[in-house]
Amino acid sequence: MKTLRLYWIDPYISQFKATVESIMGRDVVLDGTYFYPQGGGQIYDTGTISGLKVVSVRREDDQILHTLESEPTFQVGSEVECRIDWDRRYKIMRLHSAAHLLYYSMQEEFGEECKPASPGLTDDTKSREDYLFKEKPDPLRLQRVEERVNDLVRAKLTINTWSEGETRYWKIDPYPAMLCGGTHPKNTSEIGTVKVSRGKKPGAGKERIEITLL
Repeated sequence: MKTLRLYWIDPYISQFKATVESIMGRDVVLDGTYFYPQGGGQIYDTGTISGLKVVSVRREDDQILHTLESEPTFQVGSEVECRIDWDRRYKIMRLHSAAHLLYYSMQEEFGEECKPASPGLTDDTKSREDYLFKEKPDPLRLQRVEERVNDLVRAKLTINTWSEGETRYWKIDPYPAMLCGGTHPKNTSEIGTVKVSRGKKPGAGKERIEITLL
């Protein structure tokens, strides 16, 4: 049975009830879930199901599997109380949208001088993306990128997300929409002030650009 991806309907929900569809060892499938599974450059949510810790969440075909710390005592068909670690989820939401602002700002500052080299990864501490650079980026130009991102945050722009079939989109005006199936806040102002910096060099000709919340 297909798991309803409720996190797309309202990413601000952190407590909900669900019915257990299947149990495979420590893996639990619910009829619908607000837990986000690993994918699309975003880490999975954590939390609890009936008091048992959810240590990872992944998608397999049309089902979302919640891996628990230990095998559950509840049965298939049980109604369970689910809680998402909201502080962690909200940081991830903010950082993921910040990563998109970073992409636009990098394109505005560097143009054809740099191109994305990987889809990036957002967790609850930072978002990182690797770029192909023709030469080492000037720190002053990265500072301008940071200023651009924070300008977009302060502009209080509405963040729009929607689905077209199985494809998910993210957009702020006046920029073009981009593909993204992650969870996001409703407005750039929720992101807060960010810091842009170089991370550990991922390889020849590449630079890792990281964004963190202040």
